[in-house]
Amino acid sequence: MTYQKMTTSLARSMVFSLAASSLLLIQASTVRADPALCLEKAKSYFAEIDQLLSKEKNWIMPFVELNERYSPLEDCDTDLLLQEATRWRFIQPIIYNPHAKYYLVRFWSDDVKVQFAYYAIKKKSDTHSAGWVSKCDRLDVISPDYAWCILGNWLNYWLR
Repeated sequence: MTYQKMTTSLARSMVFSLAASSLLLIQASTVRADPALCLEKAKSYFAEIDQLLSKEKNWIMPFVELNERYSPLEDCDTDLLLQEATRWRFIQPIIYNPHAKYYLVRFWSDDVKVQFAYYAIKKKSDTHSAGWVSKCDRLDVISPDYAWCILGNWLNYWLR
């Protein structure tokens, strides 16, 4: 009799655990797949980038920490995400790579650049990065000055 009660109790607890786990998984996938939440997260991220780029010139760590807090952006509506990014002061032209199928979203001040890739198919951002702006970054890629700038940087590196 005690054995049967214990078996019944164990079976009930397993069923309850399975049901609770299923509900949690359903909730988690519902929360994750909310484009509105992603867009709100992106707006906050872009606002903080804008604020930091307007005041921070000598220290890169605040940008690195910002990227760690907001990475990755998941399940955004790609068009709305890109449209929101273009509203900010330090946005650079957004680049689309048709082979890899991602957008490169870049924000630059005179000193610091912050960027990330957004994969429209995966609906997820990747490679959030922050770094110093070089003089070559400010040049148009198709200009002859750009080629000389890159060559000069390469020579400086190898002749050290």
